[in-house]
Amino acid sequence: MSLKSYAVAIGLLLAGQAVVTAQDGYFDWAEANGLLGVFADPDADLDTDGITNLMAYAFDLAPMNDAGAWEKLPSLAFIGDPPEPVMVFVLPPEIPRDVSYVVEVVTDSGSRVEIARKNGRGAWRGAGEISRRRLDDGCTEVSVQIPLDMEVPDGRRPLRLRVEFLP
Repeated sequence: MSLKSYAVAIGLLLAGQAVVTAQDGYFDWAEANGLLGVFADPDADLDTDGITNLMAYAFDLAPMNDAGAWEKLPSLAFIGDPPEPVMVFVLPPEIPRDVSYVVEVVTDSGSRVEIARKNGRGAWRGAGEISRRRLDDGCTEVSVQIPLDMEVPDGRRPLRLRVEFLP
């Protein structure tokens, strides 16, 4: 961050508004949101809503009591005839450099097979059918389907999105 950026950020912090961008990194985000010590752990969930600090950071949510969080998190949809599972989620305008987004298929035996991965701001990779659509607010809606050559598992939740911290 430049000296001018620090001055603006300090001014806004004094005014009660934390300004930290994804380029600053997870621990800067945690500190700006009042998360210190063990409370800054990426796996911590202070408000016990099921959304860890890392998930909040990766999807640009408040770490505690974000009223709209569940609408912003990944969801599983079934489309087509017969219905095929699709993982749908929205990435923030500025994607953190220090996280990976990983979509996995949960097989009938319970094992997990990675079908899509995005490391930080790099390109998506994997055998999954990955679609992206830019939204008006600068965010990107991502849809991931199971590859055509892979059998669709019978389970109710055959796709899973995992966020990994890349310190």
